[in-house]
Amino acid sequence: MDNNSKAHFWFDVWTGKTPLKLYIPEDTWHDMPNKECTIQQAFSDPRSIHLQTALKFCPRHLLAQFLTTNDTKDTWIWCSTPNGQFSTKSVWSLLQPATSQKWSALWSPYIPLKWSILLWRMTLNSVPVDGTVKAKGVPLYSKCSCCPNPQEESVLHLFFRSNTANQVWADLSLLLQFNSMEVVTVADGVTSFLTHPELTTIARCLARCTFMVVLWEIWCSRNMARFQGQDMSAKHIINRTMLSICAISTSFKFQKMPHSWLTTLRQTRNGDQKLKVNIPTVVRWLTPPKGRLKLNVDGAFKKTSGEAGGGGILCDHKGNMCCAFAQAYHGLNSSLTAEALALRDGLLICCSRGVPEVLVETDSLNLL
Repeated sequence: MDNNSKAHFWFDVWTGKTPLKLYIPEDTWHDMPNKECTIQQAFSDPRSIHLQTALKFCPRHLLAQFLTTNDTKDTWIWCSTPNGQFSTKSVWSLLQPATSQKWSALWSPYIPLKWSILLWRMTLNSVPVDGTVKAKGVPLYSKCSCCPNPQEESVLHLFFRSNTANQVWADLSLLLQFNSMEVVTVADGVTSFLTHPELTTIARCLARCTFMVVLWEIWCSRNMARFQGQDMSAKHIINRTMLSICAISTSFKFQKMPHSWLTTLRQTRNGDQKLKVNIPTVVRWLTPPKGRLKLNVDGAFKKTSGEAGGGGILCDHKGNMCCAFAQAYHGLNSSLTAEALALRDGLLICCSRGVPEVLVETDSLNLL
């Protein structure tokens, strides 16, 4: 927009994805003088016909970032949010590659972290079954624990092709609308099911949870068979799976559940009650009262290397970050010391910013 620019106000794409000319009615455009005017020429006079026409017919947000007034002080704004305010969530969104969208189905508040991590490792081919270990150059004799006639153990075989897995998926096929024999590669099979678009919201949540817990229970059953000599049982895996789904649906109060799921879960509740599962607990970060700030701090200490550090974040009642810090500590001998130093540094920052009263949260009960 300087004096030397030859970019055209109407014909060049400088406000978004299309030229401004496309927004102007034909009759107005027909009478427009100097159609070849540059951006600098159009902005040189706020009363110019070009600028006034654009403001009348073009979407306001296209030009809002270029229009200024002289009655307010210039301030920095964060362009990655609609309101111009900085947020850590917007930074996270900026740093995510385009392919990261497929991972979002793995993580949810109602899905235990251990399930998500297992499926994440499955998609990366890093679950330590015999086939994966052999591929890393470790020679070993492979014998699966999931078939009457043992075969070489791989991720695809253990979770989708073995006798045990086939029985489990066959029993749940109508509920999940899933056929394990259609899975060609583990990564594609996992991601295609989790991102299936044709399920309703509640059905998608239940199906996603069931799919993930089945894989988790197969993995646990395999480890019990491998290291404790217990036989793998498809019935046991299904029972534990449905008990986990009962616990999750109760804990998170899923509403308007499909009839097929209600019937299955009622049968589970009335069935074998000897199998116990841990009911997930909801853990949320709670905002402070309006007008107050909350400081969350944490410290860590690595005994083997003596490395230590701490950090914290100060947020308002809307969850917006006011400030944050991270600090390395030296010469420490315990994690409690790191926790205490992190709390000290957080309180010092609050004092330096004129915050005399602040709510503090820490996960160290000893420090508390």
